[in-house]
Amino acid sequence: MEEKKQLELLYRRYLSNECTAEELDRFLELLHDNEEEGRALMSATWNNTEAVPDSGLVPSFIPSPSRKITLRLFIKAVAAVLLLAGGLYFFRTGWLNLISPVRQMEVKNAAAEHKQVQLEDGTRVWLSANSNLSYPEHFRAGNRKVQLEGEAFFEVAHDAEHPFIVSAGPVQTTVLGTSFNIEAYGAKNKTRITLLSGKVSVSLQADKNNQQAIILPNQQVVIDKQAEKLHKVDFPQAGVFLQRRLGFYVYKGTALAEVIHDIETQYDVKIELGHGLENEIFYGNLDMTAAINQSLDKLVTVGGAKWKRNGNQYVVFRSGND
Repeated sequence: MEEKKQLELLYRRYLSNECTAEELDRFLELLHDNEEEGRALMSATWNNTEAVPDSGLVPSFIPSPSRKITLRLFIKAVAAVLLLAGGLYFFRTGWLNLISPVRQMEVKNAAAEHKQVQLEDGTRVWLSANSNLSYPEHFRAGNRKVQLEGEAFFEVAHDAEHPFIVSAGPVQTTVLGTSFNIEAYGAKNKTRITLLSGKVSVSLQADKNNQQAIILPNQQVVIDKQAEKLHKVDFPQAGVFLQRRLGFYVYKGTALAEVIHDIETQYDVKIELGHGLENEIFYGNLDMTAAINQSLDKLVTVGGAKWKRNGNQYVVFRSGND
């Protein structure tokens, strides 16, 4: 009896376009659970009721009809579309998105800038320099999906019923609850996904054939976008990303060319490495949130090197070769 009264009340609010998104969701649930009562309720009114959409809900590119449309005709048309689309679930989701669209959020980091973002579900994201993260203000439907260009470290809140998906170009990473790092800069040929805890599924959508790999902690997936190849490797030093997500890079015997590559990415600059320095090894820590001259000053402690600015780029060279 209580549900019948609630159905009648929400139906009246629906006809007068006064339903909130939550009330509309409840109204559709009651219609689904009380089909007989709902049909009787509608049949008493729909022949004489005009369906007039709220202002602003219909896109400008859809012409506005001059003739009146009865609610019965409107409901029949919508019902036909819903049957094709897949049923009540999609009906409810579609109406919610129409009446109360989810706002798309975007975070953009500049050179040497790092930010921490907390999503609605409790997931935390550490966004690296020169990176973009796009995500909905509220998650709906069956999954939690975000888009990334650049690099980010994720601590995903566990939710077994709603997978968390990170889309980065042709690469899609799916998890339930875990911590991992994704490096997916658009200008770079290789994308890397490194896992610290949990379990991750990585898929590559390629023209030749789609590929998939599942990785465990201390493993990494490397994707060659040009060759459209995906392979999995062990990566025991995965813990370095706990510091790297904050902009602190730890090097324990890393080739100088690789360190230069990181500096270029973080500061969005070009660095020319002088002859004979490519294979020099660097030990040390670099704070990529500091000014670039501080990072370069630390870098040139290797092999008696120096650095200078030459126009729009930097040059690292050996003393006496300038």
